[in-house]
Amino acid sequence: MRFSRAVISRPRRHAARWLTVAIAAALAIVSTTASPGAARPKSPTGTTVVAPSIVGYPPVAAPQTPAPNPLPKKGGSVKLDKSARVSPKAGASTLATPATAKVALRALVVATTSDDFGVPTWTSTLDQVGAAYDVLYTATTPLAGTTLVRPDGTGKYNAILLTSTMLLYSDGGGYTAGLTGDEWNLLWAYERDYGVRQVSLYGSYGSWPEDYCLRARTEGSVGDTALTATLTTDGAAALDYLNPAANIPILQSYVYRNQLAAGCAAQPVLQIGSDVVGVRSTSTDGRERMTLTFTSNQYLLQARLLTYGLFRWASKDLFLGDQRHYLNIDVDDWFNTSDEMLPNGQLNSDPGYQMSGHDAYNAYLRQTGLRSSYPLASQLTFGMAINGGDANLTAASQCYPTGGINRLTSTTRCLRNNFRWINHTLTHPKMNSTPYATNVAEISQNLTVAQRLGLPVDRTVLKTPEYSGLGVYNPDATNDVDPPTDFGLNASNPDLLRAATDLGVKYLHGNMSFPSHQPPCFNCVIAHPMAPNLSIVPDWPTNIAYFSTTPDEETYFYNSFYGPNGKFPYWSTNLTYSQIIAYETDQALLRLAAGSSYTTTFHIGNLRDYGSGQTLLTDWAQQLLAKYSSYYSVPVLSPGWPALAAYAQARTAHFAQLRAGVDAVYDAATVTVTLTSPTAGTLTLCGAQTAGATTYGNDVSAQLTLAANTPLTVSMRPRL
Repeated sequence: MRFSRAVISRPRRHAARWLTVAIAAALAIVSTTASPGAARPKSPTGTTVVAPSIVGYPPVAAPQTPAPNPLPKKGGSVKLDKSARVSPKAGASTLATPATAKVALRALVVATTSDDFGVPTWTSTLDQVGAAYDVLYTATTPLAGTTLVRPDGTGKYNAILLTSTMLLYSDGGGYTAGLTGDEWNLLWAYERDYGVRQVSLYGSYGSWPEDYCLRARTEGSVGDTALTATLTTDGAAALDYLNPAANIPILQSYVYRNQLAAGCAAQPVLQIGSDVVGVRSTSTDGRERMTLTFTSNQYLLQARLLTYGLFRWASKDLFLGDQRHYLNIDVDDWFNTSDEMLPNGQLNSDPGYQMSGHDAYNAYLRQTGLRSSYPLASQLTFGMAINGGDANLTAASQCYPTGGINRLTSTTRCLRNNFRWINHTLTHPKMNSTPYATNVAEISQNLTVAQRLGLPVDRTVLKTPEYSGLGVYNPDATNDVDPPTDFGLNASNPDLLRAATDLGVKYLHGNMSFPSHQPPCFNCVIAHPMAPNLSIVPDWPTNIAYFSTTPDEETYFYNSFYGPNGKFPYWSTNLTYSQIIAYETDQALLRLAAGSSYTTTFHIGNLRDYGSGQTLLTDWAQQLLAKYSSYYSVPVLSPGWPALAAYAQARTAHFAQLRAGVDAVYDAATVTVTLTSPTAGTLTLCGAQTAGATTYGNDVSAQLTLAANTPLTVSMRPRL
């Protein structure tokens, strides 16, 4: 079949594509203060109305809630009982020693009450990693030998994670100790005998319950004006995934600035000037400990940067799961035509914006420039989602650095190996109610165009126009102004699902703005309830609007939505373009720091050369990578589709193993881990030294296949 501009009609863009403008998906990963526009009102049927939202600037991605209070003043210390021993029951197995101990690869979060600020800070990080853990609320549950040791003498935990060094909580009439003196000694005996490290999110000077070698200098609250902390030599070694020169902002916290006691077995790991705000110390009975001396919560960048490192150090880099950093960028509607909203608010839809050969070639140059300027992003490759109905199949393969619209197909063929390519359907129809035959034609004929042009499109991946056909739409099909309603995946177009299945599609792009498209675990997929052979892998939207092609256009749009007189007012004043990009990249940095692997969606208009080769997309990418590189020393991965989707499926399988109760036990004597699961499946093991293991910075991990009830023993590499 021959396709050309003359024979293929294409739908025009609409004035409001809520699907790609909204960023309601700040969610648990980057959720911040809810703005008036952030609420998701319920429709009369109980489904969710998806409205665009934005969250606060200055770039502080944390709820505007008071920081936790300073720790209570408490003198004295818990007397250390070096003869204390931990055992599941009297007369149980021979005591362990750090050299021979067996411990499960599982963390114990020790908190006070369910209101303890440190619980979500710890658990959000552990969930992002995919680690196994338990939470002990000391206000209601006593600590006993059976809490820590199995009947056979195996330790239950290889990392002890305290929310604070003191574990005191308010009972309405004062402060109560979460652990008694005997319980502290039980915990310390376990750490000593099993060689398990202890870390705390928050500590202060003083000696209760034990002395971390910290002595008071100054203390007080910090709001939205950041204090800057830097890594010491020891801190850079322990947190070696960070840039050793990183300036870590400390915001919305209560901060103890300390000095170290002379002659004490302690090393600073984090400092503000010469003041110590993070310390690694060794107790008098040989236990290794680390603590920060300021508060954090799971939304703050400081927590994203540091909490993973605390867990990683405590576990000696031996845990289930992994953390890596990903940046995937997709550009929708290649070959198609887009609306353009001018800086005066006028919508230009005829002809709108059409990508030129120059814009395509400029995208290649800018991608090359980003790789060169930011070596950590040397893998960065844009994914181009094509609508082949407007391609010129007779065009030769030739790059046109200064070519116009009619040179786009030639330049595309010339650059076919420099970008990645994604099936976005032939003519970009809304697929909420399209019949089976239309769906087949849109999917298969676009693949034919790609083949004719030599574009390597993987047929297992499909991105429907505006994420249509997957249960989110406006009941009034003619209404392109009001936000759509999320009716859930069970309201998907069955003819679309059947066509996709018949054509070999395995992965469908979803949108993190839609609650029904949000997977139940971090970096996972959703098996479509109507077609379990199809997996939904969601994308991240941005507030770089699809119809914005220049800074002036983006600034007009943004303020018309979120300015004081906008449709969804949030800001008290209109923002400049530089402020918009600064805020948007702050939000993207939080996702990047958390390890989110999902792609971020842009559109062809965002690749318009608006002057000197600059584009909205690459302005965003450049600032994001500059921020990332200032904090991290490990690379940004850009696997592209379908490798991205395969990783998300592997994560889903990993979490299934956690739910099934997989058991992983480290044997210090043999330096091995033995894994046993009641169900067959796969999971990721950090620290594994086995065939197929991959490295990331100084971490090594492997995806392992388990047979039901069949032990698998793997050599390990602990970081001591």
